[in-house]
Amino acid sequence: MPTIRRIITASLAAVAAVSLAACDAEQIGSAVVIDGERYTVEDLQNEVDHVEQLEGFDVEAAGGMPAFQRQVLTRYIQHQIFLRLAEDEGIEITEADIDAAIEQFEQQSGGDLTPALEQSGYTEDAFRAGVADQLIAEAYASDTGADNAVLTQTIIEVGDTMDIEVNPRYGTWGEDLAVSADTGSISEPAQ
Repeated sequence: MPTIRRIITASLAAVAAVSLAACDAEQIGSAVVIDGERYTVEDLQNEVDHVEQLEGFDVEAAGGMPAFQRQVLTRYIQHQIFLRLAEDEGIEITEADIDAAIEQFEQQSGGDLTPALEQSGYTEDAFRAGVADQLIAEAYASDTGADNAVLTQTIIEVGDTMDIEVNPRYGTWGEDLAVSADTGSISEPAQ
């Protein structure tokens, strides 16, 4: 009996080693790696945990946990692409610019945006990143005369220049500028 246990244990260890070998060394423990920079599974889980504590947020209404994790990853990756666009185009957005834009949004909506943001699963940091993305998009459109279609194509092209590796556990990054659901498995189906 001990021999069988050792064989099973050795087999399981071999399977685990093969599974890990299928991942890039940078990818292990990462939710996504962008140009060698890791956004770890722990980073993702911390953001998700933070959002779950928000007043009025319901993860099931957001499509369930896997869908919400993909949504958080999508926001993160999109923000990194917008930051790269700003860098490439010499666009500078300051914290004061973000504060002013938020103040303007609040005036237009008639008050504090916090309850609506929390129900939608946005932490303050995530909202500020989204506002920065909007300001970058507006500055790019103003500088180049780009409409939404041109801006979208530019964002796709900028993203294509970046090495974006999503952990297969969460899905894949695609041309639709989002993390899409896959099987969550790193193994290939048998032919």
